[in-house]
Amino acid sequence: MILLRTLATLSKTSVKKSKPLLTDILPRKKVISKLLFDFNARYNYHHYLPVVMDIYDKMESDKEPVTNKLKGSDLIIFQRVLKEIRIQTHSSNKYLKELEDSLIEEAATLGNRDALTIICFKSLDDTTGEYTKDDKEQAKIFINKLSKLKHPLVFKMAGDHYYRKSDIKKAVKLYGKFLKLDNNSFLASEVYKTLGMLSFQEQKLMQAKVFMEKAINLAPSNKVSQAHFILGLINEIDPLKARYHFEMAASEGFLESFVNLGFLELNYFRNIYKSKLWFKLGAELGDYNCMIGLFDCYMKEENWKNAKITYDKTVHYLRDIKSGINLDHLRSSSVEKLNRMLGELEHSASNISSIKKQDSEKPIVEKEITGAMAKSKWDI
Repeated sequence: MILLRTLATLSKTSVKKSKPLLTDILPRKKVISKLLFDFNARYNYHHYLPVVMDIYDKMESDKEPVTNKLKGSDLIIFQRVLKEIRIQTHSSNKYLKELEDSLIEEAATLGNRDALTIICFKSLDDTTGEYTKDDKEQAKIFINKLSKLKHPLVFKMAGDHYYRKSDIKKAVKLYGKFLKLDNNSFLASEVYKTLGMLSFQEQKLMQAKVFMEKAINLAPSNKVSQAHFILGLINEIDPLKARYHFEMAASEGFLESFVNLGFLELNYFRNIYKSKLWFKLGAELGDYNCMIGLFDCYMKEENWKNAKITYDKTVHYLRDIKSGINLDHLRSSSVEKLNRMLGELEHSASNISSIKKQDSEKPIVEKEITGAMAKSKWDI
């Protein structure tokens, strides 16, 4: 117990007495309750709240929180709920982040192996000096014990650890050990996705396809948008399948999918309207490839005015971000055609203006004759 507490203790800065009440910063009950249900929690929000509040209130003190109403696995689930909300909202409250750490620490103290595994690898990955050399050595001992016990998470996190260190061969071996113990969970989905990316990078497309499909089958769509995107690329020779996977990725806001959908609709399905919708979405998010695609759409429509506006905006944007891309070279024939058509339109407008000016200077009688001539049956 002492070793666990030593390993889990985080370096603490002085916490102001004005620390907000947990109920003031905790996400809405409805949001937490839904995620507790999604994570198959044993208890509801009201059962969790008193224990979590006690842990929060005693974070900066030496007093032990009362956690006997919950198991370590229950505390880990609540920590996962807070983490998921943080990821979904793209925001982080420092007090809630400290609460996440405390929940993991308390779960480890209660003997939860997942919590202990998380703390061990946090110690090994630390470069801030938060954990001592002794902590790191103790972490290695625990990791070795957990490996002998064949605890699945230790192999998954060990794989992640070596993957971050670019020791891919060792990472893949550890991922394989994890999948032998757990091949049907959300964590397995993450492992399959990583293996799929590695296979894709090595141009092992069929293997990548198998891994990505397994990843998709084990996780909600908002967690596998990248897997759908890769499957879209792999299925390039099957436009219908490619479009499905790109659309699934796009529905979760995966930016890279917009440009692929735009060009797929433009060049294969010949649907300029849908193509423009995808390109506009991507352009709004700053994807210059989508801006170029939008320019292509207007050129195909022969909408010279909008093509010129899009061209000007794209050129300015490429210059502002110092991309080094020259649209005049990239789309030389289109730009040349646009300039030619705009020149012709300008010339036509000039001629029309000149004719109108001449008409306005003609005598009234001549105007009436001209009007009469326009009504001739020979006029087409």
